[in-house]
Amino acid sequence: TLVLDEADGMLRMGFIDDVEWILSHTPPGRQTALFSATMAEPIRRVARTHMREPCEVRIKAATRTVAAIRQRYWQVSGTNKLDGLTRILEVEENLDAALVFVRTKTATDELADRLGARGYAVAALHGDMNQQMRERVVEQLRNGALDIVVATDVAARGIDVARISHVINYDIPYDTEAYVHRIGRTGRAGREGTAILFVAPREFRML
Repeated sequence: TLVLDEADGMLRMGFIDDVEWILSHTPPGRQTALFSATMAEPIRRVARTHMREPCEVRIKAATRTVAAIRQRYWQVSGTNKLDGLTRILEVEENLDAALVFVRTKTATDELADRLGARGYAVAALHGDMNQQMRERVVEQLRNGALDIVVATDVAARGIDVARISHVINYDIPYDTEAYVHRIGRTGRAGREGTAILFVAPREFRML
């Protein structure tokens, strides 16, 4: 059995050639399942090429965001973002643990260092870390040794930690699917969650 998960993410990140290479080296008699938030033509092409008589199952778009997640946005410009984030961390009620999303690997380290200097139990999570390091960060978040993790989209895929009460989009994501994936890290296991999005004035068209 071969399961191809987050196919749209792998396509967006440029991994589709590697995925096709792996698929071409697997036994022809396998069972294949493919999961994707969106079905762009390159993904459909992979499905047609590597699956036998595939059956397509769709989930209604109306259920994409969880009702238990309260979504808000803050208008904040770049120079005031760090102070805005610190203020949220200070005053937000019921904040147990927070996942803070930024766009780049460099930004995860920079923001984690700045928050650490302000006294927060924080770590960065990005794609350049090996699997063992990533697992250690997630476990520390789970057991309470860390309260904040600053992550990129790639590194945070699949994180399931019940105590994440807040997801903060420090950098606005480029598309709807990334936003849905990000905020889906909270409001899990029957708990309520909070999603906060930072929007600069020039980014309001993306809101």
